[in-house]
Amino acid sequence: MRKIFAYSTILTFFSILTLTLASNSQAQPLQTPFEISGFETHSSYSEMTEYLYRVNAQTSDMILGTFGTTLEGRDLFYGVFSRSGAGSPAEAHATGKPIVVLSANVHGHNHILREALLIMARDLGTPGTRLNQLLDDIIVVMVPSKNPDGLELNDRFNPLGADLNRDYTMLEQPSMAAFIGNIINKWNPHIMVDGHDGGAVQFGGAYPYNLLYQSSALAGADQSIVRLADEGVFPYLNSRMEDAGYRSFYWAHGDEEAYYGGGHAPRMGRNYGGLANKMSILFELAAWHDAETAVSSGKVGYTAILEYARDNSEELIRTLEDARRETVRLGREAEGTVPVRERMVADDFRVSYEIQDPERHGETISVENAEIIKKPEGTEFRDRPWAYVLPPHAFDAVNMLRRHNIRVERITESKTVEATAYRMGGLNYQDTDNNHRSALLIDVEAEVQDRFEIPKGSYLVPTGQLLGRVVTHLMEPENSDNIFYWNRMTSLIPIAQFEAYREDPQTNEAPLLPMWKLMTETPLSTVAF
Repeated sequence: MRKIFAYSTILTFFSILTLTLASNSQAQPLQTPFEISGFETHSSYSEMTEYLYRVNAQTSDMILGTFGTTLEGRDLFYGVFSRSGAGSPAEAHATGKPIVVLSANVHGHNHILREALLIMARDLGTPGTRLNQLLDDIIVVMVPSKNPDGLELNDRFNPLGADLNRDYTMLEQPSMAAFIGNIINKWNPHIMVDGHDGGAVQFGGAYPYNLLYQSSALAGADQSIVRLADEGVFPYLNSRMEDAGYRSFYWAHGDEEAYYGGGHAPRMGRNYGGLANKMSILFELAAWHDAETAVSSGKVGYTAILEYARDNSEELIRTLEDARRETVRLGREAEGTVPVRERMVADDFRVSYEIQDPERHGETISVENAEIIKKPEGTEFRDRPWAYVLPPHAFDAVNMLRRHNIRVERITESKTVEATAYRMGGLNYQDTDNNHRSALLIDVEAEVQDRFEIPKGSYLVPTGQLLGRVVTHLMEPENSDNIFYWNRMTSLIPIAQFEAYREDPQTNEAPLLPMWKLMTETPLSTVAF
């Protein structure tokens, strides 16, 4: 009797405790640590992790997982929000719904848009909310923090001092290699949004705008995707921001003569995404407003992108699928050219905007019908090949390509084929991002068309694949951010022979770069690698 009584007492106690906790839970809905602090103290990595598990426990519309680990071994979390329970890229694409990746915190000290995403995660998983209703029509993949190590350091960089937003081509850092390999080029979203805080490139911290944005600015990207962003997504975003009492405009800064977009380095996220056939959008949250307002405006911006995808799903999917098919076709048919030098020019449309008056704090200057300098224009080109071939010992270059999920094949039999090679014309070194002190700048003197023996064990890199535009950019030696530039081929370059040529060009011939271009479809014995 006493045991039964004691057991009953324990059950009664836990029943009361459970009811009390449930009552408290209903009285105090789940909040982020940032909300609980009154928007004073941002969520730590451990707090973010605990919060994501709690969100996941309260909803059937979220699958929580990890896509890799950081340099210091922290898990990289992502959440897939869908009504269909899509847990894989194939399942997500099979629904026929737009897939949108929302991410933030590539710079560890950028907290605001990460906090906005954490709040949105709760709302996406809560039935009856405006965000949850979107899951009838779209699929959301969320990565709140791409740089947890930097988050814990409260630093822009990771513990090695690397800027992860300059690692999209090299993929040298574990966090970025995992993000591109396991999220972006695995889920192949239609839209990817990369959230940054600051916006301080614009004098006055972007005032009077709350949010700045820009899409890809690379000549090698399919420009139909960029046009849809400019003509469809951004006007929609501006309207939704205005409805909520906020303002948005292009990144990065303007004066009384013209407005200037960001640069065209492919190592940055928004530019890389364009090469990878995604609508890639940069968000830069302005620096001038308070944290609560900043979080709110960030949520409105992210939500506007999701609602655009819902309201314009057919056009969005068609534009992206057409661009992807065209990329594959161009490669398979070895058609067209690849820009290897480019510049920024005025776009095809003009803009009106406001800028902070440098002499009168809090006042603005209105600029009407001005040029916006953000359109990439190719200035030098090379013919697009059917495939590139790398020599058998190009291990570093091949591993770099594979981190992008680029298809590479191993040649199993030697064969003499018609191909094009590049004769070296110049070799210089450059100090560049992420502690690379001797990046290679190569000039091509001439193209050489001949019959070359392709050794057994060489690597075939076809351009007729989804990431064909990434392939051509990384493989062309005159391009920015290519496999030669990042020293992935340095040990194979005949540098001594080139130095001899440079000292006495009358006697010595400039050497060929260790790479071949197959300009037509060429039968070769290969295996998947």
